[in-house]
Amino acid sequence: MKINKRKQRGATLVSWLIVAGFGILTASAVVKVAPYYIEFNTVKGFMKRIAAEPGIKKASTRQINMKIEKHLQVNNLRGLEASYYSSGRYDQSKGKKKEKPFKIYRLKKGNNRKLTVVYEVPQPWVANLSFLIDFRHAVVLGEPEMKVEPPAKEEIKRDKIKLN
Repeated sequence: MKINKRKQRGATLVSWLIVAGFGILTASAVVKVAPYYIEFNTVKGFMKRIAAEPGIKKASTRQINMKIEKHLQVNNLRGLEASYYSSGRYDQSKGKKKEKPFKIYRLKKGNNRKLTVVYEVPQPWVANLSFLIDFRHAVVLGEPEMKVEPPAKEEIKRDKIKLN
């Protein structure tokens, strides 16, 4: 009987199946989540276009909201539309009304205002596991290239100088 003294190299069938399983789970997660990140890039784009429009600095809150709704009707933004059109309704899990995703705040320095969007998209994944994707973006009206940080969750609750 001949004994093979060379050690086995490479992966076994079981290790290949484990790697393939992780690959399939990762691919399914990307397929579920990627469309909402593409949608968020569209949201950032139309917010930048609204902020760049001439005369937007002096536009009323209602006029800005009409421009936002116009963009929502043209684009297929399922995650944002669900949050936008369900706002104002009573949320039993939190015990209060849902807030609108778009808000207009007056900046502390100067006479500028910023348009912010804050919304969450729950996306089911496998069985009872799901993703909760949290999106935030802010632009200064009249100056779309100006860097401004979107509000944190705690800031939204504390900020009392909003215009809506």
